[in-house]
Amino acid sequence: MLQGLHRCCRHIRNFQWGGIMNRCLCCGKDTKLDEGSYHVRCLKALFHSAKAPIMDYSWQELNQMAKQIIQQRISVPGVQPKLSVHLEKDHRLRADRLTLVGLDGDYILKPPSEKYPFLPEAEHFCMTFARLVGIETEEFGLIALKSGELSFIARRMDRTKEGPLHMEDFCQLTNKLTEQKYNGSMEQVCKALRELSSTPGLDAIRFFELALFCYLTGNSDMHLKNFSLIRLNNGSYQLAPAYDLVPVKIVLPEDKEEFALPLNGRKTKISRRDFEIFGKTVKLTDTQIRNAIKRIITSAEKNFPEALASSFLPADKQEGISKLFSDRINKIQS
Repeated sequence: MLQGLHRCCRHIRNFQWGGIMNRCLCCGKDTKLDEGSYHVRCLKALFHSAKAPIMDYSWQELNQMAKQIIQQRISVPGVQPKLSVHLEKDHRLRADRLTLVGLDGDYILKPPSEKYPFLPEAEHFCMTFARLVGIETEEFGLIALKSGELSFIARRMDRTKEGPLHMEDFCQLTNKLTEQKYNGSMEQVCKALRELSSTPGLDAIRFFELALFCYLTGNSDMHLKNFSLIRLNNGSYQLAPAYDLVPVKIVLPEDKEEFALPLNGRKTKISRRDFEIFGKTVKLTDTQIRNAIKRIITSAEKNFPEALASSFLPADKQEGISKLFSDRINKIQS
């Protein structure tokens, strides 16, 4: 079935639900028997604790709560259900407990979707792959619900031990309403980024590389709210680490678009030439464009097998993302 795929896509790990318990739900690597579902280092990175938090909600309970929260308009914006959760100390059990709150939680929880199976696992794969490629991301992982299903969880990057950080998405930065998040272009985002960033040249390259990575992974829903500018503790502004990276084409195969926002005036049939023109439009040099494409392609080819082996996607989804990645790599290299 995989004959003809790109060489780095042929090593597909057979997925078994029984294998979850001896693999870390953050990095996807094997764990020791005494480690449970997470490595200690991964727990500390995501939850600032050596113990996994208590998750007392079932999928059904989360769905009911999500409906109530959405009706009250206090959910985190986005098409995918997103719930704001907070880590609370449970002194009786000497552990942290994840509790649903309004909008002031330290974490974003994304439960499974009845409409789009394996959506949390798909986002976990894409975020893991991005990190392996060298793209800075938010802290993230998977967490098992009380009923057994996996949810995606991410720590808010604008909440730190030192206090909140100012962060705005490019809907806000370009004075658009949430309903207008598809009204714009990749060039407009990068232009605004150059005007507002403390390191405009570096952030323009980072944005270019992120756009190419999204293309390679079939992420066709990177709209204005999925890119943000963050103010660091030293007062400087920079492109925020990547978040909401989902291989949409695998979750929603009928989606015909390759970009949510036009790149070089196109949303479909994107080629290497489109990226080259896009790079020049956002004031990158020919050398910067060439080096950025080479770096992302080389790193993506090298790290794809590891990202796939670290995923919790079933075999058919792994095959789908492998074929898509192979096709997109070939288009950029041709």
